[in-house]
Amino acid sequence: MPTPAPDNADLFEEVTRLDTLERAWGRVLRNGGAAGGDGVTVGVFAQAAPSRLLALHRDLRGGDYRPGPLRRLSVPKPDGSFRPLAIPPVVDRVAQTAAALVLTPLLDGEMEEASFGYRPGRSVQQAVARVALWRDRGHGWVVDADIERYFERVPHDRLLDRLERSIGPGPLTGLIAVWLEAGAEDGVGLAQGSPLSPLLSNLYLDDLDEALEGRGVRLVRFADDFVLLCRSRQSAERTLDHAAAALEAAGLRLNREKTRIVPFDQGFRFLGHLFVRSLVLPSPADDPETEPDRLLRAVAARDAEAEAEAAAQEERDRLARAAGLDPALRTLHLLTPGRRLALRNEAFTVVEPDGAGGERELIAIHHRHLDRIDLGPDAEAEADALRWALATDTEVAFVDGHGATHGRLARPAARRAALHLDQARHALDEGLRLDLARRFVDGRLRNQRALLRRLNRNRKLDIVDGAVHAINALLRRLETAADVAELLGLEGQAAARYWPAWAAQVEGGVEGGGAAGWGFPGRRRRPPPDPLNAVLSYLSGLLGRDVAALLERHGLHPGLGALHTPQDRHDSAVYDLMEEFRAPLVEGLTVALVNRRTLRPDHFGGREAGVCRIDADAVGAIIRAYEHWVARPVASPRGGRTTWRGLIAEQALALAAHVQGREPYRPHVMDY
Repeated sequence: MPTPAPDNADLFEEVTRLDTLERAWGRVLRNGGAAGGDGVTVGVFAQAAPSRLLALHRDLRGGDYRPGPLRRLSVPKPDGSFRPLAIPPVVDRVAQTAAALVLTPLLDGEMEEASFGYRPGRSVQQAVARVALWRDRGHGWVVDADIERYFERVPHDRLLDRLERSIGPGPLTGLIAVWLEAGAEDGVGLAQGSPLSPLLSNLYLDDLDEALEGRGVRLVRFADDFVLLCRSRQSAERTLDHAAAALEAAGLRLNREKTRIVPFDQGFRFLGHLFVRSLVLPSPADDPETEPDRLLRAVAARDAEAEAEAAAQEERDRLARAAGLDPALRTLHLLTPGRRLALRNEAFTVVEPDGAGGERELIAIHHRHLDRIDLGPDAEAEADALRWALATDTEVAFVDGHGATHGRLARPAARRAALHLDQARHALDEGLRLDLARRFVDGRLRNQRALLRRLNRNRKLDIVDGAVHAINALLRRLETAADVAELLGLEGQAAARYWPAWAAQVEGGVEGGGAAGWGFPGRRRRPPPDPLNAVLSYLSGLLGRDVAALLERHGLHPGLGALHTPQDRHDSAVYDLMEEFRAPLVEGLTVALVNRRTLRPDHFGGREAGVCRIDADAVGAIIRAYEHWVARPVASPRGGRTTWRGLIAEQALALAAHVQGREPYRPHVMDY
């Protein structure tokens, strides 16, 4: 009689016992590895491990357990392709390790002699010895096989059916089904990064092992890498067709381009060894038996390097603030006609005619105290000064009369290819892109709402209350948006309610329109047709240049965005990060400049031609106000105080951490 399946409920009880979870935690701690999608590292988990394990025990037993977000990464393989990793949070790795500890002794006994990968007491060396054994017994032809993207294509329904044959249905099978569903979409795939995936991958291929072994054919398999040893080429060809059909029946596919029939005389590589004739030569390739843990440790090492870099930058910023400097960004605005950027020794200087046929120097700034120079359309720059700007990594932005950036003189973006690839992955993967884009829109709408509430504290305008209620409703719909286009549609609906309410806050404004003497037809960017749009556009240009410089300073590519589609000569990542800062730094400042009468309608001309221009005095007032505004102290969500520019820098670092999978991005949200 066949051995009855163990009681699934009893197995679940054993997996979820506190002492089992403690043993599992010990293994996770020894293995180390990177943080999952929740950003909690092994070290952070360890600081409160007893209470975390107790909470996990209670959640599993009480039915309240839900797996956390996976951290998805692509790591390079030796052949130049990429291996997708999906790393569960530490707490989920503990639970999955507990399941592996309980299930491995049961399931391993069912597996075939030909299987060597990720099994207790078995190794690469044993698999290599088995290949040599059957070669010496006359199996001189090899089917060197490759399963196409095996871990990404394991069908969940068939895997669970196979699992139930061993342990029956019940709560443990249900828990594993929850992990499978959280780890892959469309009911297929095993998360490479889950401690349970090696066991499940072996279990699913067990039927294949039985189908391929025999009839004069010998199998040696290590995880999804296997060879079939045959006595003749004809037998190898029949075996190859049989293997392809068996894989097809299991919902898998043989990679014909990487699968070949080869005699031992010609030689082939398997498990880091070169087999040729009667020789077996070790290869410098990594031992595949340790590859999953090695990859996780490599990711953790990269995380530690990034955290150390961020800590060093924080210390440099602290020292700069102690010296009275804003470490985030220091900008020289050179916009006045007739003035010229020049160079004296290692200092940038600004000179202008002195009225007597000569020149006078207005200011000299050492390059160490300067990050960017904004050069207006009527200002000039000497070639030596521009060359020195390139040599010292001092960006020069060429700005038009409306404050827009026509171009930038700067070195290429920081050499952070891995980070740029992470950005590109988020731009190309629809799920990752939607998640990140939703965060940017969430920050934009919440700060629109906060600004309206701040401005309306005393006025109590009905149009503002209505806009706030409408934005509240749209915020609730963000989670159900199916794609980025739908998110942009929701952002557009919010803008339709926001801008009339914003315009009503301008002093003298009336509900549904702008202030007398100003007028506001709604947000119009290029060219700005009225004074309010002109100020908004000029301030947006200043903010955009700050964001671009700070993104590049922290290694991010300005053109690889999520909400805004990447395209040539388009800084989509800059526009993404600007979303949460537009309300506090552009729209709030515009209202302040008008209501405090820093700007007046007579500062603007050209409205008859449909293109509003700002006079030189107003431009100077706008720039001075912006520089004062972004240097104001503000609470950092990470603790302590910083400036608005410092906060932009922090969010740039947070964006880098998000695309690297270290910590989810959270937009900065103003209080009321």
